[in-house]
Amino acid sequence: MFLGHRRLSILDLNEVANQPMVSQCGGYVMVYNGEVYNYLDLKQKLPEVHWKTNSDTEVILELFAAFGTKSFSWLNGMFALAVLDIKKQVLVLCRDQIGIKPLFYHHDGESLTFSSELKGIRQFAKLHGKDLTTNNEAIPYFLHLGFIPEPATIFHEVFKFPAGSFAELQLSSGKLSFNRYWAAADHFLTAPVTSENEAVIRYKETVFRAVDEQMVSDVPLGSFLSGGIDSSLVTAVASKVSPGKVKTFSIGFSESAYDESEYAHAVAKHLHTDHHIFRVSVNDILELIPSLLKVYDEPFADSSAFPTMLVSKLAREQVTVALSGDGGDEYFQGYGMYTWANRLNQPLIKTFRRPIHSLTQAMGNRFKRGGQLFNYPSEEKIPTHIFSQEQYYFSEQEVNEIRLREQKLQRFSENENKYQQAEQEKV
Repeated sequence: MFLGHRRLSILDLNEVANQPMVSQCGGYVMVYNGEVYNYLDLKQKLPEVHWKTNSDTEVILELFAAFGTKSFSWLNGMFALAVLDIKKQVLVLCRDQIGIKPLFYHHDGESLTFSSELKGIRQFAKLHGKDLTTNNEAIPYFLHLGFIPEPATIFHEVFKFPAGSFAELQLSSGKLSFNRYWAAADHFLTAPVTSENEAVIRYKETVFRAVDEQMVSDVPLGSFLSGGIDSSLVTAVASKVSPGKVKTFSIGFSESAYDESEYAHAVAKHLHTDHHIFRVSVNDILELIPSLLKVYDEPFADSSAFPTMLVSKLAREQVTVALSGDGGDEYFQGYGMYTWANRLNQPLIKTFRRPIHSLTQAMGNRFKRGGQLFNYPSEEKIPTHIFSQEQYYFSEQEVNEIRLREQKLQRFSENENKYQQAEQEKV
């Protein structure tokens, strides 16, 4: 059994908070990646504990020692962790509720390898004289969605650990069993708020609490600011709750056609932040491609990864942690895909969607592309179909056509090889 950890210190910079961390009773050892924002509140569940650190790591570990896997549902944050129960000889893995923090694993029935990066598992395999093989079945998912969804990865032998779940590995037998501790469906509002004033008040309280909790840090902290609604809102709240000026960071492009830094500058000026604009060019983006491939470990098609990596790299020169506006569009249906979901759900559209699609295919390119949204294969596949077409990815039909051509080419190649072998045998 080996547990390794490379720490990015955010809370309690003292070496006592380093990992792997051993519980005060000596019965548990933990490695943990992430941050739990309500750890100070959770301390109240353990009034008898004399805390050795001010870290969230110790709180998570002592909660597990006292309450076991039940404690996972209390954690509010982003995390992937592993706890070894020394007495029971059981290793417990757990991932946060919606899978913000990555966790990959390889299990062959006898041994388990896990890591927060695919490259960690691949390197471990190479050290033991093995290599991972490409999962060709994952490629159609990438072409259709722009990423490889859980539980698959680009490698046959490695899987993404399911979000909102924990697993227990019996060290004696190698048996691995999974359990779900959280599901989104259990937390949907059964009675949505209908009063706009009440909704605004409740949302304001939620946003202020979330930003305030995430600003607890023992290292310099800042905020990414694009000038859009989401990052501007988060930065505005951060400016309200912060005792000093908030450091903000944005990317500006030398090419005016791509540059939107003026909006970020206007918001920063209004909020009186310590604003930093990093000027880059399209060439800077192109030069980033090799390093981006190394970071992501597997195919990923979201182009926002480029400016995000650039602003992260440059912001790291001044801060260790940065807030962002990620998730705002999902909360408030800011993407066009939500409009399309409502549109395609209309009875009249459902009835005439195929004629509409056929009509658009005789029109210009813009209408052809929009018309593809009506050409979904089935009701249950509407969400992925809308997502793929909104993002300019391949439709499921196009992916199937590509696979069919690939199969034909493969059969042709195999037949050609057989023919050449037969001719050589004649000679």
